[in-house]
Amino acid sequence: MIGSVQWRSGLVAGVILGGCAGLISEESPRTHRVSPSCSPVGVPLSANETMAYMAGRYRVVMITDEGSDKVAGVLNLEGTPEAYRDWGSSTATLSGTADVNLGVVGAQQMRGLASSDPAAPGALVLESEGSSGQSILLRFGSEANRREGEIAFDAAFTVLDIGLIEGDRFAGIWRSGVNAEWVEGYFCADRIRH
Repeated sequence: MIGSVQWRSGLVAGVILGGCAGLISEESPRTHRVSPSCSPVGVPLSANETMAYMAGRYRVVMITDEGSDKVAGVLNLEGTPEAYRDWGSSTATLSGTADVNLGVVGAQQMRGLASSDPAAPGALVLESEGSSGQSILLRFGSEANRREGEIAFDAAFTVLDIGLIEGDRFAGIWRSGVNAEWVEGYFCADRIRH
């Protein structure tokens, strides 16, 4: 009888802890420990790479080059409406919102990260083919991502430069700055499963 009660108590505790772990992964992706597999990527993208099919919710981790500062946040990306896809030499394949405290890693705190306006989204994926190959960038901030109007040459920026697309994750380097001062590091983003 005592063994049966202990077993049931252990089962209940396991279910409760398992449920809590599930809630953390779904509800609080910003509080997750940084994955040990998040490391710098040095592989250039192939000519056909695209993120157009990668709409979804992602946990993004940004780390400074020296690895001393790290921050985790959330990206919500969806297909950019057709009317907002043309960016001249680039195509906006995904757009959405971001919830990440960029200042933790010394990046510029971009305004409007929560904007879901397709004409000025909080996060925007721009793809282009250049002389040096395929380029995929994710820009933060509704002001930097505004389709109408000009962006000042010396305006603040924070951008993820995607260097790896693999299944339900992408990774690369990030850069941020204003004028001639900037900081950089590496990042990884993994799809959040519900």
